Amino acid sequence: MAVILGHPAVVSIKPVVSDSGHIGQTPGQEFLHVAVRYLDGSLLASLRQDYLLDGARFSWVDKLASAEASYPLVDRSGSTVGFFIWQPYRPGTLVLFQLVPILFALFGLMLGGVIVALRAFRRRTLKLIESEDRIFHLAHNDLLTALPNRGQFNERLADALSRLPSTGEQLAILYLDLDRFKQVNDTFGHPAGDELLREFADRLRRLTTEADTVARLGGDEFIIIQRSVADEDEVKALCEHLIESARRPFQVAGAQVFVGVSVGGAFAPRDGLDWVELVRKADVALYHAKARGRSGYAFFGTEMDQTLAMRKGLEQDLRNALQAPGQIQVHYQPLYTADTNRMTGVEALVRWSHVERGWIAPDLFIPLAEETGLIEHLGELVLRRACQDAVHWPIETLAVNVSALQLSNPSFAMRVTSILLETHMDPRRLELEVTESTLSQHRTECQQNIKALRDIGVRFALDDFGTGFSSFGRLQSLEVDRIKIDRSFVQGFGHSNGDEAIVQAIIDLARATGLSTTAEGVETESQCDYLRKLGCDQLQGFLLSRPVPKQELEDLLAGKAKRASA
Repeated sequence: MAVILGHPAVVSIKPVVSDSGHIGQTPGQEFLHVAVRYLDGSLLASLRQDYLLDGARFSWVDKLASAEASYPLVDRSGSTVGFFIWQPYRPGTLVLFQLVPILFALFGLMLGGVIVALRAFRRRTLKLIESEDRIFHLAHNDLLTALPNRGQFNERLADALSRLPSTGEQLAILYLDLDRFKQVNDTFGHPAGDELLREFADRLRRLTTEADTVARLGGDEFIIIQRSVADEDEVKALCEHLIESARRPFQVAGAQVFVGVSVGGAFAPRDGLDWVELVRKADVALYHAKARGRSGYAFFGTEMDQTLAMRKGLEQDLRNALQAPGQIQVHYQPLYTADTNRMTGVEALVRWSHVERGWIAPDLFIPLAEETGLIEHLGELVLRRACQDAVHWPIETLAVNVSALQLSNPSFAMRVTSILLETHMDPRRLELEVTESTLSQHRTECQQNIKALRDIGVRFALDDFGTGFSSFGRLQSLEVDRIKIDRSFVQGFGHSNGDEAIVQAIIDLARATGLSTTAEGVETESQCDYLRKLGCDQLQGFLLSRPVPKQELEDLLAGKAKRASA
């Protein structure tokens, strides 16, 4: 490399030698071939054309424009002669330039996908959180009323009881049970019952504070934790407000419905600090409140446990009595015609002769049998024995009481038919007594049993008419043959409370519908005469005859078919 006449050039010198070797040459004296090629002329044009070096040029200094590249020309001594400068072809840049829109599009799509994925993830997360919250709510709250359920109530009660020793406060547990709720369900349907429960739950919320806990245990049972109780009077006041609130009518299914509530209470730490025991004691108090009469309240006392233990003992004794002969007996109270004083029938009444306690009042053990599910066994025993005793008696009617549990059993009609066949009793002489409320409960099953038994000749009597939940207008839809006038109306004669008019209306209604009437609880001659005057068909009561055992009734049938006062 050299600079020739101001131009950069490539200078090459090489000896000229014989290619055949026939020409002799003296070393050092050979002919030389000297070639000079300028680098800034046509060579650049050839480079640009042959090697596609865009913008190829020579420069004495390494001064580059944008996107240009250079290559130094160095002579033998190592000095830089100049620089070849050109715009190199960069395929990567072109590809990159062509790919930029695609890359941007892909990046946009990826970014959009990420955003969509993040949004979907966020929605799923929120939905999961919402689901977890709902699961937690369902696990701790009642679905119908949104009140805390039994599980959450137990947790809150245990927590409240654990704080009492350090705070020195006391709290009250109030166990609530709605009265006559089942009748609402049976009359208006379960949706109406659910609506009533929601309304009652709202009333409970309004009567309690935020510190208190109101929970639904199930069915028509509610429970309240009343915190920071000053004294028993404060709890009494709340109980009275609860009872008064339940007495107000409920608007359900387009009608006004009246129910009530009974309340049982227990106190902590007075009645203990174990939450299971406290709830049990409040439940025991509730049982006593309902036993005293509906829409009342009672607080736990030690004597209640004794009563409950006695009740459990009585239940076991009743189970044993149903298996042992002689304890469960059937007595018979005669039915007399009002006009001729002639005995035309008897009502079978169950009696219990306890081996240790003597005679147990029916008002005590019959409700116990219904609560414990023994009533079907007891009722079947009474029906069988009454049919066995009365099959040859010269009477027209054998009346036997039937409970709601019996009549709602789908196999009841078959069981009665089996007993009639077994005892050879004429079905036309059997009259089953049912109450209004019984016919309102499980109406489909009751109607099926009534129809099946009426088809074979069994008659039905409506017991305690006028005292039930339904109105007189339902009488036309009830398939009965006789109306029994409740003793409460008969006992009210002469007390200026309109009982005479009620009885007259019942008798007139029975006549209009082709039914006969029987008055219960006749204890005075004046009552007997007045009922006869009103047109009552049959009379029954202590004035005529008390319930008597089988032998005494057979003696009465043998010689005294008419009552002594006839």
